[in-house]
Amino acid sequence: MTISTTSKTTPASVIAGIATRSRAVCALYGPRAGTIARSLRTKLVLLALIFAAVPLILYYQFQNAYTDNQKLIEQSVSEQGRLITRALTPLLTVTDNGPLPTSREFSQVLQQLTAGEIMVRILFRPAATTGAEGFYFVAANPIVSLGYLAQVRQELESQGVLARLAPSCDGGIDESIRYATDAGSEEILTSITPLNTQTGCWIVITSQATNEYRESSLGVPYWMQPETRSAAAIYAIMAVITLSLFAGIWRNLRRFGRLAQRIGTNQAVQPSFTDMNRVPELASVASEFDRMVETLQHSAHTIRRAAEDNAHAFKTPIAVIRHCIEPLNRAVPQVDPRGRSALERISQALDRLDGLVSFARRMDNTEAALINPPRQDLDLSRFLQQVLTGYRQVVGQRRINLQLALEDRVHITGSEDLLETILENLIDNALSFTPDGGWIGVSLRTAGDTATMVIEDSGPGVPEGDLERIFERYFSRRDEIEHARHHAQDDHLGIGLWIVRTHLGAIGGTVHAEAGHRGGLRMVATLPLEPAG
Repeated sequence: MTISTTSKTTPASVIAGIATRSRAVCALYGPRAGTIARSLRTKLVLLALIFAAVPLILYYQFQNAYTDNQKLIEQSVSEQGRLITRALTPLLTVTDNGPLPTSREFSQVLQQLTAGEIMVRILFRPAATTGAEGFYFVAANPIVSLGYLAQVRQELESQGVLARLAPSCDGGIDESIRYATDAGSEEILTSITPLNTQTGCWIVITSQATNEYRESSLGVPYWMQPETRSAAAIYAIMAVITLSLFAGIWRNLRRFGRLAQRIGTNQAVQPSFTDMNRVPELASVASEFDRMVETLQHSAHTIRRAAEDNAHAFKTPIAVIRHCIEPLNRAVPQVDPRGRSALERISQALDRLDGLVSFARRMDNTEAALINPPRQDLDLSRFLQQVLTGYRQVVGQRRINLQLALEDRVHITGSEDLLETILENLIDNALSFTPDGGWIGVSLRTAGDTATMVIEDSGPGVPEGDLERIFERYFSRRDEIEHARHHAQDDHLGIGLWIVRTHLGAIGGTVHAEAGHRGGLRMVATLPLEPAG
């Protein structure tokens, strides 16, 4: 056949698991995973995850240490309260056989037992009384107002402490309790130690003012500590600055990408890379991009102009030679075989030279299209029907059945010249291998954001090993098949399908060949649809 071509779950363990799975994914998917891993977007996401995970890990660890420290402090102050209670036990148990101690007696003992920052309150509930309502204050050091004592009692009731002590005069508090005083200050209730005697239930309460007590963090959650909040604020500022740096670079690159796409579609109004840049450090890169775009556009314009000038320069003398041999054709008699043969060879050489000039022009335009492809909104359905109309006479003469299945209003962004060259090469290739009386199928459909055009012929097909080679430059098996058919050998340069692939690539399309469902060859070309809006 002849082809014309061309263990315990913690944040740290979770992150370690993610890293292990990431390495497994990279090993499984190979190069694709490597590309994703090198992506700036991936690094930005990972950086955000790290900034989110690190404070959680640190907070988790420091909170555990803080909790342990709080427990030690609470045990220390609770033990201090129990020691005071033991020291008061002789005074309190005296009441089993006599009257209650006086306020003076309590004050003298408490002053001897407590330091200046420790405050002690003593409650008593007679044995004949039950319930939390039976408790009342009998002593305090330092001396405070009745309103203040009522406030302490209310706090104990709200915390449920008195309700727990009421049944058996046994128990205490599990953690330190903070409460505001009537003077506007804040105290920490550090221990509650009950003592059950025959007379009744005694409760010794110790507390300390936060402005005097060095361990004033008792009863405060770790996240409310000033140091924790300061560290969180500093870390948040650092995270915002770092992430904004990477996000700014990523957004700048996205703007560069959109501008490059606009330049590729030759939109009339477009800013420069320098205008789109928002990162001062990328100013030199933006300037180089602008210079490169200007150079490429100028090069494409120069190549196109040179192609037209060269074609005109060559075709003029060719036309003169054709004009000059006309008198020779009339002057040389038919009976002069050598003269007629010479004229025929001259005519063939002129045809060959004219074809080479056209070929050179097409190649130059192709190179220019690769550098700066002209693009416009095209109705591919209508354009394809117009091109097929030009083949009506050839199809009719050879009795070829042209089978069409074209979707209407398929719009793409491209160049009429490039698209016409693509369609003509594909249709010419199908016609050249379709026998007289055969068929050619042309279909056009859309799926998603892609238009797919299929041109299928009823020719001899292509060996599977050559399905990709037929798109190579200067590859052709046409002469072998034409010789096998005993046809006259034409000169085929093997660039038709190479031009098809090159032109499609210039406008964002692709093409591949495959065996036809009914024999022959299928050419499948895909083009991106015009973006909506």
